[in-house]
Amino acid sequence: MATGPDNEQQKEQTLLLFLLALFLFASPFTLWWATADNLWFLPYLLWLLIIIAGAWLELRHSRHDL
Repeated sequence: MATGPDNEQQKEQTLLLFLLALFLFASPFTLWWATADNLWFLPYLLWLLIIIAGAWLELRHSRHDL
């Protein structure tokens, strides 16, 4: 099966989303949002944003699978 420009773009966007999640949860940036002064649900909110972005990418590219 040949990979077209849409498939390559989807791979790039998925990789960028993964790198954003990695940056948010496995970097020194974690110390900033994990301090006691921040909201207790901030990590959950960040995960929710990652999940929504992943679902949006999936829905955006799934219409091309027909």
